[in-house]
Amino acid sequence: MKKWFAYGAIFFSVYIVFLISTIPAAWLVSFINLPNNAQVSELSGTVWRSYAKQVRIDNVEINNVSSELSFFSLLMLDPKVKLTFGGALFSGPEGKLTASQLLEKIKITDAEISLAANQIAEKLNLPIPLQAHNLIDIKVDEFIVGKPVCQQMTGAIDWKKASITALSEKVKLGALSAALACEKGALALTISPKNDLGLTFTAYVHNMKRASGNGYLKPGANFPEKLKPVLSFIGKADNQGRYRLNF
Repeated sequence: MKKWFAYGAIFFSVYIVFLISTIPAAWLVSFINLPNNAQVSELSGTVWRSYAKQVRIDNVEINNVSSELSFFSLLMLDPKVKLTFGGALFSGPEGKLTASQLLEKIKITDAEISLAANQIAEKLNLPIPLQAHNLIDIKVDEFIVGKPVCQQMTGAIDWKKASITALSEKVKLGALSAALACEKGALALTISPKNDLGLTFTAYVHNMKRASGNGYLKPGANFPEKLKPVLSFIGKADNQGRYRLNF
């Protein structure tokens, strides 16, 4: 009798796993606490492996999103999904990350993302039109979604071959990097002062439609010669030789 109970338990377990593995991904997503500004389109596949043609968060588009659900994370009652996305850097971000706490405040870890610098420049309200070149790399150790943007964030941004075209002149800016943090619910990006521009600046993302920033530009010995004509568009330098920057 015990043997038949054991066989029955094994059959039942296998059957449950089979049922879970065939649940449509679209049905599962309906139970996940997605942000109100997030939309998922053309979702296919099952719980274990799924594919979305596009994920849109306000005006940010992420294409070709593939996901893989960890079976062992289900046993721990904390579903963990590995995501990969992109494929064409100049049509959106490309990278990978791990998402967990899907039934609560979504947590992102081990994120590595690359995107074209100009995709960011196009969304900024700058004093003069410019085009940004090359790629920006983003690494996020931990990001927890909160109100209005985040509850916690640790990460960094690197623009290793920073350059722009402004006033028909292409200018090399050198390497630029920044630390990512969360301040009072806003995402904060603080540029490292170790740069050729003499730039000290912190930008804040208050929500997907509103950002602000402030800092200074203090040209020094390494300041690009071709960029000096742009200084007059920024304003007048103060008594310390600094140009005020804000948006």
